[in-house]
Amino acid sequence: MGFLLHHHPGHRARQLRWVVPLGAFLLVAVLATLAVQYRVSNQEVATEFFRAHKTISHTGELLQRGLAIGSAALVLFVLGVTVWAFRVTHRIVRPVHTMHRAVDALVAGDLGVRVELDRQDEFREVGEALNRLVDEFATTLGKVHGLVDRIVAGDQSRALVEELDRTMEFFRLEPRRTIREDDD
Repeated sequence: MGFLLHHHPGHRARQLRWVVPLGAFLLVAVLATLAVQYRVSNQEVATEFFRAHKTISHTGELLQRGLAIGSAALVLFVLGVTVWAFRVTHRIVRPVHTMHRAVDALVAGDLGVRVELDRQDEFREVGEALNRLVDEFATTLGKVHGLVDRIVAGDQSRALVEELDRTMEFFRLEPRRTIREDDD
């Protein structure tokens, strides 16, 4: 079961929030379909056999009607799951697309972009983290531009160069590392 549930408790809870309602919905739909088929087919067929005045062809008609009703219930179920799946995937894709557009703007150098999501879930948390990152980049870059302007204006003091060096430490050029989904 560990390979199905996320190892981080917060993410596991979010994952369960998505999966448990779907499992309950599927269970109710299957039970409803079985109940409809039992009610329509088995009870009417049993009644007809016990009465013994109907023909085998009439019993076959009852079975066909039960199959048609059961099939219609399954089709409605599949349509319901399909509509639900489109709704869920839309709720996932929309904020991911919004954040992707923001990242594309950042790559193009637009440090004025911010992400605003009208949700109370993990996507909002990621959007807020991205906004904090952009704020920090913009603040640091503003300091760097100010210090460079002072240098260009002729201020060659050692203190200014040291301040510029400290400010640039924000952008650490360390060896590349990859953070994977299964890393803590």
